[in-house]
Amino acid sequence: MRFAFYEWAAIRLRKTHAPTGSTFEDHATIRTQHRKLFGFKRREVNFSAVSKVDFAIEHWGRLRQTPRANLTLWTLDSDMDDDIIEIFVLANPQEGQMVADRINQILAPFLPLPVPESASVPAWFGNEAPVLLAGLCRAHSSETCFFVAAADLNEVRRETVFREMSLPTDEHIIAFLDLTEAKDGDRGLVIGHGGLYWKNGFFTGSKSTWISWDAFVDAEVSTDPNDADVWIAPSIQIGLGDTSRQAPVHGLLVESQRVLRSLRDQQA
Repeated sequence: MRFAFYEWAAIRLRKTHAPTGSTFEDHATIRTQHRKLFGFKRREVNFSAVSKVDFAIEHWGRLRQTPRANLTLWTLDSDMDDDIIEIFVLANPQEGQMVADRINQILAPFLPLPVPESASVPAWFGNEAPVLLAGLCRAHSSETCFFVAAADLNEVRRETVFREMSLPTDEHIIAFLDLTEAKDGDRGLVIGHGGLYWKNGFFTGSKSTWISWDAFVDAEVSTDPNDADVWIAPSIQIGLGDTSRQAPVHGLLVESQRVLRSLRDQQA
C-alpha cells in the first residue's frame, strides 16, 4: 500500500509472509522516502517497533493562515533511545488525516495498550488479594530488592510514582519496587489493585508499561539469561537493572500468579 505527498515524500506499508519460525509482526514494515537537497532519505521500521503514532495539525508562522498537518512515528533506535520518524510534514490536513487514520488502523494491533484512566480491578480480586500480594512482596524483599509498602511511601514519593508510572488516579498501590539509585520513585515496578505497572530504563526496549491481573495470571513469566530482565509472554519486558533483583521479582510474579489464579478459579 502506498501513499504519496507532493513530489518529495512517499511511504510504503509493506506486508510480507513471515518465514518459518518467525511472526508476521517481525516482517511487516513501514518504509519512508523523502526527497532531500542531495538525494533521498529512506527509513524503514517494523510495525512492532512503533510505540506511538503522533498526528498534529499546526499553523506555521504568523503569516500563514492555512493549517498544515504533520505525522510522526515514535520508535527506538539501536541504543534503545527514543527515535522519531517523520512520515510527512506540512501536508494538506484533510489528506493527512485520512493517511493518519489508515496508519493508526493498521498499526493498532501492534501498539501497546495504554494505561487505563481508571484502575482495571477484576471482579474476583476482592479484599483478600491485596493482603496476599502484600505478604508475597514482604517475603520476596531483600536488601537489593526491597518492596516498599504503600503506607511507607511519603507524599512526595507517592506523587512521583503516580506521575512517572502513569498510574490511574484511582489506583491503590500495594507495594512499590524502586529501581533508582536515589530511591526517588522515578522508575520501578508497582503492584496495584488494577495490575502491574512499571517504567523501564533507556536500555530496555519494551513498549508496554502495564498489564492487568486478568491478562497476567495465565501468562508465561520467564527470566532473560542475557541480562537482569523478566519477561511476561508474549512480549512484555521488565528491566530490573541489577541481576540480584531478577530471581526475587521472578519468584514474586510466579507466586502471585499461583495465588491470584486460585482466587479467580474459586469464584468462577
